[in-house]
Amino acid sequence: MDAALSPYHLTTREPPAMAALLLAERTVTFMPAPRGSREAIEQAAAESPEYLRFMQTWEWSMPLWEHGVLGTALDGDDALGDLHTAWRQLSDDERYAALRPLARTGLFETQREFLDAISRDLLKGGPDPGISLPLAAGIDRFAARRGLVVMRSSASSLAQKAEAQLGRRVFAVALPILAQASASKLLEIRSLLADELEELADAINEIAQLVSSGDDPADDPGMLARVEHASRAFAHAFDCERDAVFAGDRNDLHMIERMTSVTAVSLPVDAVLRSSASAMRSLSGGAKSRRPAGLQTLPVLADALGARRVLSLVVKPLGERHR
Repeated sequence: MDAALSPYHLTTREPPAMAALLLAERTVTFMPAPRGSREAIEQAAAESPEYLRFMQTWEWSMPLWEHGVLGTALDGDDALGDLHTAWRQLSDDERYAALRPLARTGLFETQREFLDAISRDLLKGGPDPGISLPLAAGIDRFAARRGLVVMRSSASSLAQKAEAQLGRRVFAVALPILAQASASKLLEIRSLLADELEELADAINEIAQLVSSGDDPADDPGMLARVEHASRAFAHAFDCERDAVFAGDRNDLHMIERMTSVTAVSLPVDAVLRSSASAMRSLSGGAKSRRPAGLQTLPVLADALGARRVLSLVVKPLGERHR
């Protein structure tokens, strides 16, 4: 199983990020970075305080990048083009007209503005929907194209609750994760539980490929049973290795183990924009968008992904155990 992860979750180390870094073979996120050499990235960090601060928040995860657990691309393919497509839909597609006032029209005008704007929003936790919406929608598009599982947090906002209404529940399991841990500890437990993690990841990946191809996993009860069996095996192995995981270096980051519910849902590829438009209409009393006289209605843009769906794992923390 390869997972797609929002850079917002990675920046704040939220449960979806920690679950992905433990469970997925590889986790792919979007990193705002200049195209080109390492020197170009270093120059951007030197010229932009926001970009430098953003890069510093990811320093803890460097061992995960070095071991191939975290990355920004698969076979040289990243989510930048998908982000641009989602941004264009937000700005120009009539289906999401309610969101048009939120669109950041100059987001892609210059590399400096692009890096500054996204870095600033990542550091603040996503208050600018003109950035966070196309970024989240772009991650979903990338996942749909590549057959990845998208990691999500449980619904709290109006838009997230509207998104949940678009989903088809596939399965739900309870899994222990390290909700707080250093990169080295995550690598250690991945090594200790490699066999169980591989079985669980493979079982979830089979379902993700079915969803991506348009099939219904409910038609194959054996596949769902394999996920449940692998989840129980992983939870048992985690329990058996708990003392080994939490022993050792006291200089390590204080670790927190949490039991989580992980619910797999099948969502349309445009769930982020569709649900956000629905939430915006609800906040405005359901009124249709008003256009100045003479303004031409924009068309529904052709979408190469059409009615594709993507499997998402919604991670909700339950109990907490401190060490």
